[in-house]
Amino acid sequence: MTLHHFVDYCANQRIPAAEITTYFFEPEVPEDALLGLRLHAQNRGVALSGTAIGNNFSIGKGLLLDKQISETKAWIDKTALLGASHMRVFPGLAKDFINSPVRMGEAIDALQECSDYGGQKGVVVGVENHGNMSVEQMLYILESVDSSWFGINLDTSNYIVETDDELYDAITRSLPYAVNVQVKVKRKLPDGTKVEVDLKKMISLIKEAGYQGYVVLEYEEEAPREKVPEYIDLLKKIINPS
Repeated sequence: MTLHHFVDYCANQRIPAAEITTYFFEPEVPEDALLGLRLHAQNRGVALSGTAIGNNFSIGKGLLLDKQISETKAWIDKTALLGASHMRVFPGLAKDFINSPVRMGEAIDALQECSDYGGQKGVVVGVENHGNMSVEQMLYILESVDSSWFGINLDTSNYIVETDDELYDAITRSLPYAVNVQVKVKRKLPDGTKVEVDLKKMISLIKEAGYQGYVVLEYEEEAPREKVPEYIDLLKKIINPS
């Protein structure tokens, strides 16, 4: 499936928007390819809600981190060219911040620089609770970066906690900073076991927080061609029960 086919799939499923992940582009994607995808999405009535990259800002100060920042800025440019207004980034790995606390400050500086740049291009930078980050670590980052073009790309299953109540608490504390929300149908427990997510409860928390942005289905389970349409229909009914 090409990205054009993915847009067609969203259109055929009456999904109003698509999140484009950079993993499925060629490394040096030309501008005309990005503009072609933008035009195709426009013609199919599918908004490009955002893009997503796989950076790492916890690798330590130096040339490698400088390259990560440079590549993030390059994809902010591409995101703007696609006509999308949001880009997901990663903070780094929780264990790196624990083992070397100075790296937290370095990651915050990188996120600040990229968010300032995003503001110049009209692209909101959303840092995802990825890499086993705790809610406390995420809140520290969110409260440290000073930019109206910055927030959390909240993955509702990425806080690895034991109980549903712990998860709901982490989600509730994160939602005031949310600029994009990704919903999964399952989550991992600390021992690696996967359990079902209560989608009704999750959507209820999102609504109660007054969040009004995109809600993205991130499906990572078996039989996607069969199951994704079912979950899309379910989410539509939960979000708009009337």
